[in-house]
Amino acid sequence: MAGVAVVFLLLAVIFILEAHQQREAAIRDKEAAIEKVDSQKEGVEESLYALHSSLQVLDAELGGGFIALSELDGGVNALEIEFKNMQFELGQCRTPPAYVEQFERGAGPLIHRVCEAVNAMRDAGAEPSIILEGHTDDRPFLGTSSECGVRDGVVQHSFENNVRASAARAQEVFFTVRKQLRDAGEDRDCFDSNFVVSGRGQTAPRPGADGGDAENRRLVIRVRGDLRL
Repeated sequence: MAGVAVVFLLLAVIFILEAHQQREAAIRDKEAAIEKVDSQKEGVEESLYALHSSLQVLDAELGGGFIALSELDGGVNALEIEFKNMQFELGQCRTPPAYVEQFERGAGPLIHRVCEAVNAMRDAGAEPSIILEGHTDDRPFLGTSSECGVRDGVVQHSFENNVRASAARAQEVFFTVRKQLRDAGEDRDCFDSNFVVSGRGQTAPRPGADGGDAENRRLVIRVRGDLRL
């Protein structure tokens, strides 16, 4: 009987030791995961702050009328870059001629800086994304221009037409910018492989603006860095 008791005692000790080791391993794994996430978060924030600063300089070099930037607060994982004064004619989706000239000067430097931030975020282990978003106000888009890809210009199709028109405008700007990168090498590759074009229509008005305000008719680049858990 004493021998049996000793065996059970040894088994109990072994079980306790294994449970302790498993618990310690779980703690180490959790600490490593937290450290990984913190490192990614720090890398994303540093990249976006650096991008914000470099784009402020670029906008000043271009006369201050090219882009506007969202504010960056603690814990931020995205920067919104809005093109200033990009006013499409009603019912039209071609890049405004004045902005074609702006892109001739500014598209290359802008995309180069964005791609630098994307590469830095990826090096930090995060998952970057670059979204070129078109937006409209909430008034019906009743134009019938084929360049916007809209359905019949009637009120019952207004929401759908707003989404289609905003996507068409974003696509048009995408290709206008891309044309300026024809000799850009790595930046052209970055642009092609990382940019996503999105038409948001009236679903995301500018913060603080009424749905019908003209300032909601805008085009933005949203640079994000999502954490890989």
